[in-house]
Amino acid sequence: MKAVISSKRTPTKTEGVFYKDIFNDSEKSVDKKYMIRWIDENGKSRLKTIGNYSAGIREKYCKAKRDEIITKIRLGEELPSLAKPKQTMTIFDMSELYFDYKSATVKDIEKEKRRFNNHLKKTIGHIKLQNFSEKDALKLQQNLKENLAVASVRHLLVTLNAMYKYVVTQKLYSGDIPTSNIQHEQLNNIRERYLTLDEIKKLLTVCQNTNYEIYLFVKLSLSTGGRVGTIATIRAMDIKPNNNSLILSDHKNNDTYTGFYNNELKELLTQRMKELSATDTIIRLARSSITYKLGSIMDVLFNQFIDDDDRKNRVVPHTLRQIAGTPILTIQKLMNHKSIEMTLRYAKLAPNQGMEAVKNLYS
Repeated sequence: MKAVISSKRTPTKTEGVFYKDIFNDSEKSVDKKYMIRWIDENGKSRLKTIGNYSAGIREKYCKAKRDEIITKIRLGEELPSLAKPKQTMTIFDMSELYFDYKSATVKDIEKEKRRFNNHLKKTIGHIKLQNFSEKDALKLQQNLKENLAVASVRHLLVTLNAMYKYVVTQKLYSGDIPTSNIQHEQLNNIRERYLTLDEIKKLLTVCQNTNYEIYLFVKLSLSTGGRVGTIATIRAMDIKPNNNSLILSDHKNNDTYTGFYNNELKELLTQRMKELSATDTIIRLARSSITYKLGSIMDVLFNQFIDDDDRKNRVVPHTLRQIAGTPILTIQKLMNHKSIEMTLRYAKLAPNQGMEAVKNLYS
């Protein structure tokens, strides 16, 4: 049997401990090769292979070996002198450590990493941590504003700040955090656009004629007010035909709630469920594909003359949550909002909501 080691390094739940799958000729995982990662006395990232699962190597053992190495470095053992190690870590080195650390708990960390590499790696990645000042951070903020939306600039600088905090808490850096005092421009991302009934009919017609998966997604989204991730993860077992209801997962709040649908959608769901097992998702597209394909359709129909960074007026998949002509308390329940304030943001988009009456109830 010829064993093949995967090129993908998979993080475990233990910080700094990873493994690579070992596959047989049938591409079945038959073993794991464990490795650890740490920062050495010169601020450089190091990787060491510990051994295979089949040889008795486990996460706990890997953690112990990593802790032993880090303790020696911090105590100055096996160093040329008792002087503190030279701070030679670059911002890029710091980012690699930070993203490795976050990879075990943050689902979209690869997206965060790509954002950093696209916008910061070439400009500041080579700079040593102690050489990047608050003045440099402010200059970076101004430069980013020339090409990126306010939200993107804020996100990048907040991430950079989190990186510095991480290496400080790990005692890998002891200098100032240059991004800690940056004032971020206030975001005004409250959307002022919602679809009229005629626009909804137009959207449904185009989707039905071009992409049935997107058509079904739009129908479900309009019926439930669910987020893209919520609709994308509805399974056949979540559909309750007896009372035209379905169980929805609120991934943002780690919760579930009940949504409802009309008889027209019930017929579509009944047909779809005949093709699925209980755990299959109703929509056969990944969340990223839904966002891309639906976004492209919306751009053609509604965004021809709208700037890309005009968050207030662009029609996007999230716009489907902005339901016009529906009572405010119904919207709150439908969208599983935790506060009436959040619901009022949506209500402002549509007329005849009786907002003042609702405000009085919560005053």
